[in-house]
Amino acid sequence: MRALLLVGLLGCPASAKPTGEVTVVAVGDIRVGGPIGRLVKLFGVRDPVRLVKKWLKADFLLGNLECAVTDRGEAANKKFTFRAPAKELAILKNAGFDWLGLANNHVMDYGALGLSDTIKALRKRGFSYTGAGDTAALAREPFFFKKNGLTIGLLAFTTTLPKNMWAESNRPGVSYANFKKIPVWVKTAKKKCDILLVFFHGGTELSPEPNQVQRDFARLAADAGADVVIGHHPHVIQPVELRGNSLILYSVGNFLFVSPTPGTERSVITRLILKKSGVRAEFVPIDINWGRLKPASQEDAKIIRAALNAQGALAAHPDRFSFIGETPG
Repeated sequence: MRALLLVGLLGCPASAKPTGEVTVVAVGDIRVGGPIGRLVKLFGVRDPVRLVKKWLKADFLLGNLECAVTDRGEAANKKFTFRAPAKELAILKNAGFDWLGLANNHVMDYGALGLSDTIKALRKRGFSYTGAGDTAALAREPFFFKKNGLTIGLLAFTTTLPKNMWAESNRPGVSYANFKKIPVWVKTAKKKCDILLVFFHGGTELSPEPNQVQRDFARLAADAGADVVIGHHPHVIQPVELRGNSLILYSVGNFLFVSPTPGTERSVITRLILKKSGVRAEFVPIDINWGRLKPASQEDAKIIRAALNAQGALAAHPDRFSFIGETPG
């Protein structure tokens, strides 16, 4: 059974946190290999996050790994297939990542063999993961860790195609978000932790607004007890929302993911301050800068803030959402 429990100082900053408070940093889509790998060959493994690394320091660092880590397997019959050599996980280890979500439409690009290699590579290098496995039950199994008196749980789901990448009872794959069962899965996980974070990979690529699938998933997860719903897949920033006491981040955009489409370079690092009484989110605007991340310009920071605040939640709930780390004028 892979509902793991970590107790330790993974990614812990030097300054001590008060008991009952944990800082978790969440970022969006990550693709090592490809353009990121070529940059690392030129500038070194530390270069991609060098200018934003201070904002990544936390008790736990999370991201969505959107590629297979393998040199084996046959490429899926689809427009884009992504994979990377295991050595390039050093980019993420250097950045401080502790956990990687695998529930997406690319981790199975090289089939069951590629997924098996990916999981082995992550385990070997000390990364935790959620969202894929040898069976559907294993793929959707939550991950838990303890810090400063709190138990934090993580779940990861997707609705992205193709369907043959979704895990079944006798087939490896990613964790499909079955909307009829999401409430039960979320409630069950929440009973075992103080704070539950739920990753969701879905939506319409490049859309500035969440689609109905995203909204329905967020509603189901929040109402079932998720403290934060963290979305990705659109590759652009989408609005934030407060539903009851739950934070909904429909899309946190790209992180280490190079795309030529204008607008995809604007993103955020999301710092989540977790307490039993509730969660607060701090957004750091960044420019992914073709794989060499940097703080966003003043102009881009304004655009990012407006995208996050498109439904008015950022302005209406300053106690729950804040915008930090802007470039001085």
